[in-house]
Amino acid sequence: MEEFQCYTPTCPVNFVGLPLQPCLHTQQPPVLAILKKHRGTHKKRKDIVGSRDSQRLGSPSEPNLSTPLESGVGGQEATAMPTVMPPRARTPPFYHVQLSQDTRSLVENGFGPNWINDMSTLVVDHLNQFGLCVLEGFFGEARADKVLTEVLNMHDQGIFRAGQVVSRQVQEHAREQIRGDKIAWVTGSEPNCHNIGQLAKLVDAVILRANNHPSAGKLAEYNIKWRTKAMVACYPGRGARYVRHMDNPNGDGRCITAIYYINKDWEEQHGGILRIYPEDNNEHVANIEPRFDRMLFFWSDRRNPHEVLPSNKMRYAITIWYLDQKEREEYLSQENTLSGAT
Repeated sequence: MEEFQCYTPTCPVNFVGLPLQPCLHTQQPPVLAILKKHRGTHKKRKDIVGSRDSQRLGSPSEPNLSTPLESGVGGQEATAMPTVMPPRARTPPFYHVQLSQDTRSLVENGFGPNWINDMSTLVVDHLNQFGLCVLEGFFGEARADKVLTEVLNMHDQGIFRAGQVVSRQVQEHAREQIRGDKIAWVTGSEPNCHNIGQLAKLVDAVILRANNHPSAGKLAEYNIKWRTKAMVACYPGRGARYVRHMDNPNGDGRCITAIYYINKDWEEQHGGILRIYPEDNNEHVANIEPRFDRMLFFWSDRRNPHEVLPSNKMRYAITIWYLDQKEREEYLSQENTLSGAT
């Protein structure tokens, strides 16, 4: 698989599988036009597009195999949801999405307002056109190395626990057949998690800017005020996978899934591809290899069923979910109504 780096020297983004083009900072149409063409017709872009089966995830009555937000254990307690939320709701601590007060450190590391604006423009453009956005070299190699070191330290401490699913229909003995990863939820304020926290602040800044972008398009339908902790996931190899599912099939508030990968020297034989089945494209899938310092954004709802294919090597990912305020409030209200009825 070929990767072509933007030839603007200061550009942090490589456009995976695209012919060399001027940076999107200065010339957007050529890159986007090529991406659209390749996604719809090609057979060469193996990294992003492949054949698609005809199976569809259908009714809301199917088991919900997504990660439960109620499982956000570990780490310090975060700021609670607003008092307008139903008091009986089973909610984990969420974080208010805002620009980091520590903007100086972001700027000193090269993530100034122009960089954030450029990245948010990419996110807006690609989410609106393709339902997902892949950014290479997102955090920078040196900082990504530090994140990896922190995650490996967490693994050595044995704090990862088996990932769960929302559906109560799934028996415990069947869970590992559905998802084989181990997870830990962190805020970034825990000891030896500083760089994970810095990564989360940077993703917050990009998402906040994208949500308020003058050309936000579909993203403007959401009022993103909250996010989860960072879920650090480890697939231990040996064919560990996560079967096809949707992050938010039933309107729990999640609107954007953000995943950061920190796997060095990842090759095709290692497996572990994240395969997305875009709802608006019946002929193609998006195959995302979990490569080092790669950032992925996609719609969390039924537009993007996805799965993690069997991984033959230790595979790490950090996921943050961003929530729409109104949808989350409505979901919690419905949950309370159902709880009261029983």
